[in-house]
Formats: sequence, structure tokens, C-alpha cells
Amino acid sequence: MQGKRIEPTRGTGYSRAMKFKALAIIGLTALLVGPFAYADNDQPPRNHNALRKLGRGFSNLLFGIVEVPNQFTKTTAEHGGAAGVTYGVGKGIVRWVCREFVGVYEILTFPIPAPRGYKPVMNPEFPNEDYEP
Repeated sequence: MQGKRIEPTRGTGYSRAMKFKALAIIGLTALLVGPFAYADNDQPPRNHNALRKLGRGFSNLLFGIVEVPNQFTKTTAEHGGAAGVTYGVGKGIVRWVCREFVGVYEILTFPIPAPRGYKPVMNPEFPNEDYEP
């Protein structure tokens, strides 16, 4: 018993025109959506303005000393008392001095949107934000 011989068909059923249309749609979509898919923008972060920069400068200048006990406490909690007394106090003094200089810088340059969009120079923004009594 012999059956009918089946001949293989040419191609997969997709025409060259269909492939071209699909590629064109994908390409146009990428070109139209691409410019909107970037992460950075020129807008300053919310609530960051010249007045906030001035306040942040005064806060750093007046309360920068908070860094010494803060770094002592954090280092003691993570590495023990000996590290807190040596490394923690030293790190706190360095951060305190840095906060003083940053405070003066931010007070003197508060009308200028530098760094870009009035972003804070030091993190955390205020000296008491990560204080752990």
C-alpha cells in the first residue's frame, strides 16, 4: 500500500513582506519609545531648592558635632567597644569637620543650584538623620 507522496513546502509560511513589516514595526517602536526611556532628567529632586540648601548648610554647621557620638555608637554596635572608642570616634571627628566645611560651602553658595539641582553634598543630608542614641 503506497500513499501519496508529500512534498516539503518552501519556507515557513511567513512571507518576506510579513517579516519586513514586523521588523519595521519593532524598529519604529524602539525609535519612538527610546527617547522616553532614560533615567535622569534636568528637574531637581522634589523639595530641593535654595532655601533647603541654606537650611541644610546651617544644620551642618551647627549640628555637625552629632557625627562624633553617632559614629561612636554605630561602630560600637557593629564592631564592639574597642573599635567604637578608636575608629568610631576618629571617623566621627573627620565627618564632623567635613560637615563644618560643607555647611559653610552650602551657606555661601545657596542661591547657586550646584551640585546639580541643589542635591546634598554629604549623605545623609542632615547630621541627625542616622543618629542612633
